[in-house]
Amino acid sequence: MKAFGLVGSPIAGGNVDILVDQVLAGAASRGAATTKVILNELTIRPCQSCGPPEGGAFCRVEDGMAVVYRELERSDIIILGSPVYFDTVSAQVKLMIDRCNCFAPLVRGEDGERAFRRRFLRRRKGVLVAVAGLDQDFGPIRTTVDGFFTWLSAELAGTVLYAHRDTAKGGVQSVSEWLRRAFDVGAQVASGWDTPGDAVTE
Repeated sequence: MKAFGLVGSPIAGGNVDILVDQVLAGAASRGAATTKVILNELTIRPCQSCGPPEGGAFCRVEDGMAVVYRELERSDIIILGSPVYFDTVSAQVKLMIDRCNCFAPLVRGEDGERAFRRRFLRRRKGVLVAVAGLDQDFGPIRTTVDGFFTWLSAELAGTVLYAHRDTAKGGVQSVSEWLRRAFDVGAQVASGWDTPGDAVTE
């Protein structure tokens, strides 16, 4: 079992990064091998909508997405972390999501009709980690990420939705309850629970 964490915050060591680490630690406690990528450290070009390449490659553009494609292809659990910016994911996450169009390319079948062909048929599980201010709504970001996981043939199996007013970098590190909640979500998803309890602000 492999768990892959994607950190979409531009702040290394910030709340998103810390909570993704906790989810990964929870998955590791149930035997998962873990890997993490910080999207802000990769060079990723915007999607050019150029269609699927020949030869089985995921994309015609060669850049930092290569490591993301590799890990997404072989992972059983995908943890996507993002701050809530303008009610949705960060720019780093949106670039990555758009470049995953190739996981279900639009192709022409033998009957001449065009249809989406899924490249991933085995089911996987996804976890959303989102961090926002107290007055922000998690609804739109959940919709975006749920669509992303559906494209990957992954169900959204758990969420960590951390709303706070603290402006200190990595302030969640001192909030033991939230560290525990994130760890528990990772452990529950890795244990094979179909519907682990979401961790949300009460």
